[in-house]
Amino acid sequence: MVGKCKSLVMFVAVVGISCMVLNFTGIDAQVYAHGSSTAKSSECPLDKGGKCSDDKGYSKKPKCDKGGGHKISKMMDLTRCAKKELLKEKIKANLEKKMGSKLDKIADLLVDAMLEEYKSSMECKTQRSVLEKNIREVFSGKGPQ
Repeated sequence: MVGKCKSLVMFVAVVGISCMVLNFTGIDAQVYAHGSSTAKSSECPLDKGGKCSDDKGYSKKPKCDKGGGHKISKMMDLTRCAKKELLKEKIKANLEKKMGSKLDKIADLLVDAMLEEYKSSMECKTQRSVLEKNIREVFSGKGPQ
């Protein structure tokens, strides 16, 4: 029980630190809600005219857009998205440099806790299957009554 509480506290601490860092840098957390692999591909598509989540209003077309200004707007949106991705990579590198060893230790603790939970879960399943087998034997009349 203590191990589960300890791992929960560590998980909450990691999530809290991550949220504070994202909040401090001004990065919109909605971008990261879908996972980093999908955020990069769906965040800044040129062909769909998509924009970064908090760049609302930057790509408004002028009323008389005869010279392909919409393409420039799309490229500017792409540039803003690239800036956000670069900032994210810089933050990751900075965090790794300043607290990488602590984060490694936290990751080790969380992985160990998960493996312990899995191990205890398997032991419980084994005990439960033995209990179910014994109960079936009692009802079928094969075991002790």
